[in-house]
Amino acid sequence: MRYASLKRLRTLLLQAGIGLLLYGAGAADAAAASCTVDIDSANFGNVDTLSGASADATAQVSISCSGVSANATAVTLCGNLGSGSGGTSGGTRTMRSGANELGYQLYADAGRATRWGSYDDTTLGQPRTIRIAASDGEANGVVTLYGALSAGQTSAGTGTYLSSFTTGEVRFYYEEGSTLDCTAPTSATLAQASFTVQATVAANCLIAVSNLDFGLHGLIDSEVTASGGVDVTCTPNSTYSIAMDGGLAAATNPEQRLMRSGTNTIAYGLYADQAHSRPWGATGSALVSGTGAGAVQSIPVFGRVAPQPAAVGNYTDTVIVTVTYF
Repeated sequence: MRYASLKRLRTLLLQAGIGLLLYGAGAADAAAASCTVDIDSANFGNVDTLSGASADATAQVSISCSGVSANATAVTLCGNLGSGSGGTSGGTRTMRSGANELGYQLYADAGRATRWGSYDDTTLGQPRTIRIAASDGEANGVVTLYGALSAGQTSAGTGTYLSSFTTGEVRFYYEEGSTLDCTAPTSATLAQASFTVQATVAANCLIAVSNLDFGLHGLIDSEVTASGGVDVTCTPNSTYSIAMDGGLAAATNPEQRLMRSGTNTIAYGLYADQAHSRPWGATGSALVSGTGAGAVQSIPVFGRVAPQPAAVGNYTDTVIVTVTYF
């Protein structure tokens, strides 16, 4: 009888020991860090594609870890960023507005020299290694995501461009300590996030004009003609109109502007066609309109002086050319 009781007691003790071991393993698992990642949207704002200048943007990446083991001094994260919904072109990420695209890149440094990509698509760059000091069971930090939009994308039309990064493309693998290898991080715990990259291409126009010279003449007893030009470069999809004022005499009739030599004058007109049937002025049907193409559009200007008496002299006028666009 005593033997049976002793055997039962040993069995109970053995079961209790197993129970304690299992409980201890559960407590160790519960102490592992749990991290969340939040990324702000990166907005380049209004972009002038004709200026020849690049554009920059930044976004904050906020990391918050709790439940960090008491003996852990840091948490290491491997930040992986994919291509985004805009896709890529030759290793450059793109935003899209309809069928139009705008190239940009994401970087891990303010100098925009180290591209931020992912371990499984290094054409975009390498994943970013982030180490955050741990204290009192927590590890919190903020790093910056840098964006750069390259200059010279004159073919991008007006509009709002967007690329969305879903949780499948924003993957931060993490573990306690400082030894996580970001070239093969998938054995670590995964935190995911989402964000967007955006830019607005605003309408713009650049204009250059050439002078118009009627040359040297004696009597003006027959029609005198000359031609010049207006070069306009406008953002694709933008519309523009070009006005020419009435010159220094403020003429309201585009065909009756005045060149002056002292108190003497010669009347002349400016036209949008070689037949001199479309007077070029400052309002209504006298304007010349078009649609931007992202490249120089050369628009000829035709001048005519009708036969008229004129005193000897050097006659000049100044006409202001204005381009309005939207």
